[in-house]
Amino acid sequence: MFVQQQVGHEHSSTTALYTGVSSDYRTRTLRAAMTKMAAEATGTDPRNTP
Repeated sequence: MFVQQQVGHEHSSTTALYTGVSSDYRTRTLRAAMTKMAAEATGTDPRNTP
């Protein structure tokens, strides 16, 4: 509600449009985190992982 009021949106559904995260971004972020965790667990360099 705070953000909604600050940007002047009458309906919270309008503000909600700006809070979503694309599936591509989610996938890339999750993949990067998993690659880093796997590299740390195996002692490898994550930059060498495709």
